Amino acid sequence: MKIELVFIPSPGIGHLRSTVELAKQIVTTDNRLSITVIIIPHASGGDVGGNNISSLFTTTTSHGDRLRYVTISVADQTTADRQPTQIYIGNQKPQVRDAVSKLADPKTRRLAGFVIDMFCISMMDLADEFGVRSYMFYTSNAAFLGITLHLQLMYDEKNDEMMSELDLGDDSVDELVFPCLTRPYPVKCLPRVFLSKQWLPFYLAQARKFRELKGILVNTVAELEPHALKLFSDDLLVEPRIFTIRQTDQFLI
Repeated sequence: MKIELVFIPSPGIGHLRSTVELAKQIVTTDNRLSITVIIIPHASGGDVGGNNISSLFTTTTSHGDRLRYVTISVADQTTADRQPTQIYIGNQKPQVRDAVSKLADPKTRRLAGFVIDMFCISMMDLADEFGVRSYMFYTSNAAFLGITLHLQLMYDEKNDEMMSELDLGDDSVDELVFPCLTRPYPVKCLPRVFLSKQWLPFYLAQARKFRELKGILVNTVAELEPHALKLFSDDLLVEPRIFTIRQTDQFLI
């Protein structure tokens, strides 16, 4: 029986291009495997990144029809109604559900799992509906993933105390120690979303959902980030399992 994976990238050319390249790599690992990439258009209704999407799927290797894409239809979002990317993507669940339901065929094709973008974490709910596993393709690097997960743990353990320490107007803490980094990191250099009381709860909730994934494929290799990846290989983070883009033949095991 054939095996089907569903990839759901974020609607940005940087995310889409790397996702498609990863899908090309994975589909070659098993001739029974097929991958469908669900394309979510930009909120404005235009093509992703203004590019010809079909050109991204052009390949010199013989994939046949085992790598394909489906573009869902979404309503235009006016500037006044513009929402954060994660919320916009979450609102497309009905259209994505319809697209995935047309892929599954109990007689010839088994849906094996969803591989979702770091900004499409809400699609885990759909994977649960279809009774399959959720994986994530993390288009950033292992160090940033380690920072995100460690901050989430620190906040959950220290709660209001930690919130005070990282407040934009608070200079009591200059540096933080992250296991994924080789030296202390200046608090003032943290991305603004981690220092904002408006956005921080949203990103912490995302990090908690990361831990529910079956596995995370990180856009890196061991030679590039040996220290950051050692954090995960040493079982300091038990779940989920972390894979580099060179380990794509292992992540479905």
